[in-house]
Amino acid sequence: MSGQVFDRIYDVVKQIPKGRVATYGQVAAMAGNPRWARVVGYALHSNPDPEHIPCYRVVN
Repeated sequence: MSGQVFDRIYDVVKQIPKGRVATYGQVAAMAGNPRWARVVGYALHSNPDPEHIPCYRVVN
């Protein structure tokens, strides 16, 4: 299950445009559950493709 959740989070993070940032809570809400902010942190920590998934655009 976490693989599917992480994939949803990565899809949201990929949509953040250059020059913009989003919070963990915003990414969680856009991924389907506003209570997943901590899960967003776990997903970004284990980012399998940092070159194409811009985790640096997600801020506290």
